[in-house]
Amino acid sequence: MTDAPAVPGSPLSSPLYRVYLAGQAVSQLGDGVVSVTFAFAALAVAPDGRGIPMVLLALWLARFVFIAYGGSLPDRVGRLPVMFGADAVRLAAQVFPAITFALGNPELWHLVVSAAVYGAATAFFTPGAVGLLPELVRPAQLQKANSWLDVAGDTGRLAGPALASLLVVVGGVPLALFFDAATFVVSLVSLAWLRRLIRARPPERGPAEDDDGGAGERVRFLDAVRVMPRLPLVLGAILVWVPVQVGLASVSVLGPITVQDRFGSIEQWGVIVTFLAAGGLLGALVSGHVHVEWRGVLTVALLVFSMPVQLLALAYGRHLVVVAGALFLAALAAGVAGVVFDTLVQLTVPKPMLSRVGSFETTMTTAMVPLGFVIALPLANLVGRTAYLAGLAAVIVATAAAVLVWAVPRSGLRDRALEDGAGDSAWQGVPSSTSPGSGREGG
Repeated sequence: MTDAPAVPGSPLSSPLYRVYLAGQAVSQLGDGVVSVTFAFAALAVAPDGRGIPMVLLALWLARFVFIAYGGSLPDRVGRLPVMFGADAVRLAAQVFPAITFALGNPELWHLVVSAAVYGAATAFFTPGAVGLLPELVRPAQLQKANSWLDVAGDTGRLAGPALASLLVVVGGVPLALFFDAATFVVSLVSLAWLRRLIRARPPERGPAEDDDGGAGERVRFLDAVRVMPRLPLVLGAILVWVPVQVGLASVSVLGPITVQDRFGSIEQWGVIVTFLAAGGLLGALVSGHVHVEWRGVLTVALLVFSMPVQLLALAYGRHLVVVAGALFLAALAAGVAGVVFDTLVQLTVPKPMLSRVGSFETTMTTAMVPLGFVIALPLANLVGRTAYLAGLAAVIVATAAAVLVWAVPRSGLRDRALEDGAGDSAWQGVPSSTSPGSGREGG
């Protein structure tokens, strides 16, 4: 294991990346606002609280249903057009409930429909974003580029709830929803500007790399499934992320209940969530300076530390400072893991297949969030909250151990990164959007 060479220059030196980062930073702030605003809105139309799980399930289920097609479409018609269309749909999805609240006749189904449409559009935006970033910066700058995007996202999650509360106090739910809609306008402008800059850029790659598939070529989601066994550590990290996502959902459900029972006040959960957000933000900042050639192993190691620490801290922690500190460290590790893994995918997967592989990963992990929402409380009541949290931590550790035993002998510890010469030439025989053998039924 050796350290990778220092990253030459900053991704911020790229005008394309600066435009994209600016638009996403504003959009992520809106995401931080809307997550709290929808809770306020759901309680306003259904004071008994039933609206909150209905909205969450609509969001995640719609995203899961469309994620397979959302991964193949950007590879077929282009990433920027799909991302632009997805943001336009998400803008409309936010404006609809904002208008109903402004007119004074909101209903729960308005929020459920809005969340479902929002989730479906996100299923198209996210895989496109995974494949777009390598076109904006040099390969050696990818990790820092991912890091700054995560910093923007974590800043939005940290500042968004406070801003949402302020907006609701000043102008009610409609103002907060219209604010989020305005952030999508900023994102749309940045994507349109980015597309103009890319069209004006002198070509730097051959036609086979820039072409997302011929007019008659079918780009299929299941091509990503065929590629995954050739990337053992990428597949292994995804398999570890599956129980980790169940853990995240379980913490969201059981965390507030556990904190209220143990520390006597639900307000203490707000303190812990703030520590979680701060840890994630610091992790995103730190991740830009982690330069190694074994990103797959590092991702698995960070995941096996992060989520079990959160689960065990909630299961056994008896002091608020201890629990908050443990979750801060866990979130820091998770923040680094996310950036390192995204960079691993972008450096080792052939460019024409990036969106589909990103879609495969999101499909595997997205399904686990609603599952975690559904099973956490019943299982915790059945076997006991402490036993459930500790048992889930043990499942994550066992999964990670099995993954490393299987994946490391098949791939070695080092990544086959594009900057080290393992480009598309190393993928002879792998189906891509330009290979005639890629026709399989899929999304």
